[in-house]
Amino acid sequence: MQRRPYLTLGLRAALSLALAGCVATAIAQQPQPMKVIVGFAPGGSVDALARLVAESLQTGMKRNAIVENRTGAGGRLAVEMVKAAAPDGDTLLLAPQGPMTLFPFVFRNLRYDPAQDFIPVTRVASGDFALTIGPLVPAKEMKGFSAWLAGAGDKAAYGSPGAGTIPHFVGVAFSRQIGVPMTHVPYRGSALSMNDLAGGTLAAAVSPVTEALELHKAGRVTIVATTGPKRSGFVADVPTLKELGIDVVVPLWFAVYAPAATPPATLDRIRAAIHAGLATPAAKERIARLGLDVSPSGTPELITLQLREREMWEPVVKASGFTPGD
Repeated sequence: MQRRPYLTLGLRAALSLALAGCVATAIAQQPQPMKVIVGFAPGGSVDALARLVAESLQTGMKRNAIVENRTGAGGRLAVEMVKAAAPDGDTLLLAPQGPMTLFPFVFRNLRYDPAQDFIPVTRVASGDFALTIGPLVPAKEMKGFSAWLAGAGDKAAYGSPGAGTIPHFVGVAFSRQIGVPMTHVPYRGSALSMNDLAGGTLAAAVSPVTEALELHKAGRVTIVATTGPKRSGFVADVPTLKELGIDVVVPLWFAVYAPAATPPATLDRIRAAIHAGLATPAAKERIARLGLDVSPSGTPELITLQLREREMWEPVVKASGFTPGD
């Protein structure tokens, strides 16, 4: 009679151990979350797009999907992380075009090959860069700005978010096209260049349209041209550089990449899930708030776009005299 409690306790312990084992087995059998790696800190446009992609994957793939921010080296650490990941579709990269089209000419010791180490899955969103002038320039349109530049001397300068960025070399390409030397002034982000532009200490700046939009609407600066193949819907009254006879076409875009050797069937499922997510009204609204347009694509289209931009940037970077860094 005295043994029954001990037997009951023993059975309970055995059952608890068995249950724990079943739970552990079930957890072990569950797939790890899919990861969308971002090379920039939370809160910015790239991070916001990555979270939208993760939500689309979670819905379309019926898998947990998370965003991992791997900051550093201008986004290169995130690219290297995805390069080293297993090619099973579980680890993806969301990045702007710079690491895939411009960085090969900006960094000497790039530890990845954009063409060999990755498969473009889909473009997610696109937009434009803006050429913006401030009150230092006594003009409000490109013709007057170009005329002023010709005699501006050392005031013929433009700012960018940093040396080696796409806006830096958009400015170089513009300067080459109009035949007027311009001094590049690198800043730590577009916000700082916009402050100097609006304050009248800087003549011009190149940035994403969204960085100049509010100041443009307030009349403190003037966007004189955008860089896309067609006019931006956010400043529809502003011509493109191409319209003005200046052969500089550089759209802003963001895309998803997978490690090389990821199976085509896996890529197809991932692409379909992302495209379905981007097609929702909620996604379009969220992307519009970032000053971008939804622009899904297939892999061939994205490869063509990358090749075109790489061919464009190589001579521009060389002609600029820019010294590649490590």
